[in-house]
Amino acid sequence: MNTFTVTSEMATTMVPKNMTVVSTMSYFLSSDFTTSDTLDATSVSVDSNMTTTAMMETTTQGDGRNFRFEDPVQRIIIGCVYCLVAVVGFAGNSMVILAVILSRKLQTRTNAFVVNLALADLVTCSTAPFIALSLFSMNGWPLPLIVCSVMAGLFYTSLACSIINLALIAINRFVLITKSSKTYRSVYTPKKIAAMLVFTWGYPALVSCFPLFGIGKWGYSEKYKTCTQDTSHKNTGLFSLLGSVLVYPIPLIILFVCYFKIYRHITGHMRKMSGKGVELAETSNSATASTKRLSRNRPASFSKRQVEITKNLFYVVCAFVACLAPFAITIMIPPSDPVIPWTATIIIFNSAVNPIIYGAKHPHFKEVFRHMLRCRYHLIPEPSGFLRKIRSR
Repeated sequence: MNTFTVTSEMATTMVPKNMTVVSTMSYFLSSDFTTSDTLDATSVSVDSNMTTTAMMETTTQGDGRNFRFEDPVQRIIIGCVYCLVAVVGFAGNSMVILAVILSRKLQTRTNAFVVNLALADLVTCSTAPFIALSLFSMNGWPLPLIVCSVMAGLFYTSLACSIINLALIAINRFVLITKSSKTYRSVYTPKKIAAMLVFTWGYPALVSCFPLFGIGKWGYSEKYKTCTQDTSHKNTGLFSLLGSVLVYPIPLIILFVCYFKIYRHITGHMRKMSGKGVELAETSNSATASTKRLSRNRPASFSKRQVEITKNLFYVVCAFVACLAPFAITIMIPPSDPVIPWTATIIIFNSAVNPIIYGAKHPHFKEVFRHMLRCRYHLIPEPSGFLRKIRSR
């Protein structure tokens, strides 16, 4: 009589979703005969798209609810962009401020706002390396959390300061081009300009302090892996809404209204000049009288050079809107979370592009920049007392 002993050993392995459980049954058959056999039976069933599913676990895909910006390649690329913009922007905006310090020709009422805009861009550029650090670090924010919170608040404040500055520049050009010199000087006194500049920083700083009252929170975002709003806070949505509504709509409206009115005023003036030119050609005897009458009636500040400066500052506005628009569009589209880190990166380009626009298009900055880059400080037009003092040493 033969005796058989059957031993059953079950091993269960847990695997990701989309894969069925794998079971291995080993039967060990032993007998008192001289021969023994071992039978291993393995049954495995794997979903056909298991590989695809595993690849998607990088979590750079998502519908917004589960999105996390984990892809190391994308994070490194964006971090490098922030570093590059920081270097270019810091150098360029420092040149803008230094140019105004060195040349009295650039020390105008309008350029008080231009310098303030450059300061705001410098603050933005100073936060960029910290944002890059948050993207480079694959294990979360490596420094004390307060540093991340401060950088996020400064980035928002400086960005809001920039758009308010641009709105005040638009108003300044509108008054300068369309009103008399007397009106312009009465509106833009040193004390009033100082109050305007304080407002450009004070108002955004006040809005950025909302987290102190429990509305939102600055810090490290586990969702976007950067220093911005803490997206895990319960009032993040309310803070985003208030931060946008209280800062951006009114300055944007002011920008478009002012430059549209400036455009209408200039084109209307050119049509009048063209009509007068025809009249002067037909009646040469009245040429001198007509020219003098036009000169008296036209605002004293209106000139071809002022129009060129206004056009240059309008280019700055266009650059700001072009950098901000992609981000504004993506945040209004719910499933666009994977794109938001990229469109947010475009915003910071504005901090580096303004000095390039001044150097290429602004008639006064262009001249001073050229002498600065060639170290020909003795050729800078209308040197300031500071520059003369340095040269006399």
